[in-house]
Amino acid sequence: MSKFKRIPIDSLTVGMVLGDDVINSNGLILIPRKTAIQQKHVFRLKLYDILSVVVDLDTVMEEVVEKFPEEEAYTPNVSNQQNFSEFRTVYHKKEEAIKSQLHAISNGEPINIDDLLTISQSLLDGLSTKGELFNYLYHLKANDDYTYTHSINVSLLCNIFGTWLKLPPAQVKDLTSAGLLHDIGKVKIDQTILNKPGKLTPEEFDLIKTHSRLGYDAIKDQPISDAIKAGVLMHHEKMDGSGYPLGLHEADIHEFAKIISIVDIYDAMTSNRTYHKKFSPFKVIQVFERESFGLLDTAYLFVFLENIAHNYLGKDVKLSNGKIGKIVFIHNTAPSRPIVEVGEEMIDLMTASSLTIDEII
Repeated sequence: MSKFKRIPIDSLTVGMVLGDDVINSNGLILIPRKTAIQQKHVFRLKLYDILSVVVDLDTVMEEVVEKFPEEEAYTPNVSNQQNFSEFRTVYHKKEEAIKSQLHAISNGEPINIDDLLTISQSLLDGLSTKGELFNYLYHLKANDDYTYTHSINVSLLCNIFGTWLKLPPAQVKDLTSAGLLHDIGKVKIDQTILNKPGKLTPEEFDLIKTHSRLGYDAIKDQPISDAIKAGVLMHHEKMDGSGYPLGLHEADIHEFAKIISIVDIYDAMTSNRTYHKKFSPFKVIQVFERESFGLLDTAYLFVFLENIAHNYLGKDVKLSNGKIGKIVFIHNTAPSRPIVEVGEEMIDLMTASSLTIDEII
């Protein structure tokens, strides 16, 4: 007789078999029991903010509950190695800065937006082009202080996203600030629960889902814009009303929250975690294309995906067949399926549907 166990999504790996149906907040079955997990299922679960699933223990290897081994040191293939090295140095210094700021604010200290923004701005100022940010973030190593590095990443990506949307400078500033603050509520949650590799109790799941409300409560009386506060409170709301904490529908969700929701998911999927390997940006773009209808704002999402894909033009990639090539063309109608030059061969992933981009190198 099979035995079953509930495990967090970050411990879920391809090949495991579900021991129970995965159901969203509206009572709809997202993935039926006995499904063998594929990467697309992991993406879908993250889009719906599903925190855990029940799996058949006969399909779970022991290493699921162990940390991934340390990555081998390597030098990423970025266009300017010195710039990347300098960016990485500043980035690691800012990890402590954001940690200190978020704890202080959560304890009631007043927010100085200009001081807060120096965390993001110092990193943005070090970029030769803003587009290089995506490659830099992709090649940063895993860090146990994910709440804080994720806050930095989301703020940087929100800043660039805001410029793509042609928002006024004042709004870009507020959006960047909202990115830094969006997960401040997690400071109030026991970090051992947030980073727990084993089974989470139902009470622990419910506690994690309170972070957006806790974050809003921490800043609601601060002298900052209502847009920032709304971004913090609503960034887990979904267009179809299946999100939290308020269960809002599209028309009632603030624009900042719609933007942060997209960036939040993108960074979570493309970042290394202690218990979760990052996904290729093009695989994430593909799941956004296929799985996000009714969950994310499609107008914002289209702008985001198209611009991300174009930032990888000219970059070397590894295909799912093991071959190395260079991205030479992005299809605007299907940004996840570019044309890749491999030697003297041009491979159009629009037609070579069995191939995917596994890695940016």
